[in-house]
Amino acid sequence: MRCYRRALGIPYVDHVAKENVLERVNQQRLLRGKIQSHKLRYFGHIARHPSPQNDIALGYMPGTRRQGGQRRQWVNDITDWAELSLPEVVTLAKDRCESRQIVHNSGFQTFLTTDPYSPQA
Repeated sequence: MRCYRRALGIPYVDHVAKENVLERVNQQRLLRGKIQSHKLRYFGHIARHPSPQNDIALGYMPGTRRQGGQRRQWVNDITDWAELSLPEVVTLAKDRCESRQIVHNSGFQTFLTTDPYSPQA
């Protein structure tokens, strides 16, 4: 980002948003899409195999809860990106072809239009 700002001659004190800088150089954010596809692929992998990672990711760990409010869980991203409920996503992930189709359909298209970490209006 600093290279783009320097090439465009935008000083840091102008407070130009990152999105505006990317628009000026005709670039898009690709990192979020890559993280999303890797996360979906990993979820498909752990959902197919009985393992401790499967129990942890799906939230089956016994014990007491932490203090404070509810936190966003790792599985919430998966269900938001797949636009399905958790049991539906787990059953689809058991089939490798269906899992790959979900990764392909949501991998590099939705991350440009939606941001799960932005505040909802």
